[in-house]
Amino acid sequence: MDSGTRQKGWVTVNPGEVLRLRDAAGRHLTVVRGAVWITQLGDPRDPVLESGASFRFERNGLSLVQPLGGPAIVVLEAGLRPENATGRAGSAEQRAWQLARSEPFRRQAQRLRAETLSSLSDHVLRDLGFRRDQVQLGGRTPECAHC
Repeated sequence: MDSGTRQKGWVTVNPGEVLRLRDAAGRHLTVVRGAVWITQLGDPRDPVLESGASFRFERNGLSLVQPLGGPAIVVLEAGLRPENATGRAGSAEQRAWQLARSEPFRRQAQRLRAETLSSLSDHVLRDLGFRRDQVQLGGRTPECAHC
């Protein structure tokens, strides 16, 4: 499995993470465990590599490595440095996930769900598998003409 290149070390890339590599032309990556999808800036080919396969980057610019189906362990050639040391997705994506998991966001989502459900008729609620007493009411509830 040795690609004949000097190796920098192992990097684990977990599902939902993206390994960002910049200006990697001429460098190698070897998949030790799992499978990864690789895309390079301006390259229409997006190879998928499985355990034991190596890849030589052909282009400079941004290259992305993402695991498929589970965590992947890759070995980077010496001199090939991840733009994001942890392998986590870029900071804008991290901020979006943090916001989505925040308490104020969760409370607002609950309030909007309750308002939407409370605006439905008893008939529609029953079709969705809810009872009126299961919905936290945020306002006046319309009556169903059929019930």
